Amino acid sequence: MKLGEVNKLLNAEFGNVLKKSGFKKSNYQFIKSIGDLYIKFLYAVIDSDISFPSYFSYGIGSFTVTHILKKILPDKYDMPAANYPISMGTGQFKLYDEGKYPVLEYDIYTEEDAKRMVSEVCDYMLNVVLPRWETNPTLGYLEQEVNENLIDVPNFTGLILAKLVGNPSYDRIKDHFMKISMEWPGCDRSDLQKVLDFLDSHSREELIALSDNV
Repeated sequence: MKLGEVNKLLNAEFGNVLKKSGFKKSNYQFIKSIGDLYIKFLYAVIDSDISFPSYFSYGIGSFTVTHILKKILPDKYDMPAANYPISMGTGQFKLYDEGKYPVLEYDIYTEEDAKRMVSEVCDYMLNVVLPRWETNPTLGYLEQEVNENLIDVPNFTGLILAKLVGNPSYDRIKDHFMKISMEWPGCDRSDLQKVLDFLDSHSREELIALSDNV
């Protein structure tokens, strides 16, 4: 098999299964809406000459948060490639390391190998990941999951979520990002300041009103 053939096969097979559960294809990813939240599913294939190591990842985002991000940073988020920014995500390697998924990666040699990957990955997505978020399809739950362990990378969605749900620890979260951003490139520090300026100049009620226009 060639790389293009593997990609085409996986894309078709994942599409056939995931679309039955409400996922829609968007470029090379699959998206499912759950109220204001969405799940973004992706896979990747590497050409290693004799086989094609492949793995999956997924992320959770919010239409409300995306709407606000596009208002604050339109040049960064108001484009097709950033149509579905995620607030939190994970991938197969990390899931394997944490003991949450039994396979480190799929080494595809044949069509049957590809179909095995699709079957096992979709079983995990539809029976483990999806029920968790369908049971808790709220900004409050997403905010709790995102801000439980603060990250050190320039993902600003946790700040927006904290302000939206009225998290009393908002100032602590804000201070964390202000401190850690000293190690970021100038462009990321600038984006953080724009986000903070916007959030500081809008009340929670005003942000919620913005979300009503999504």
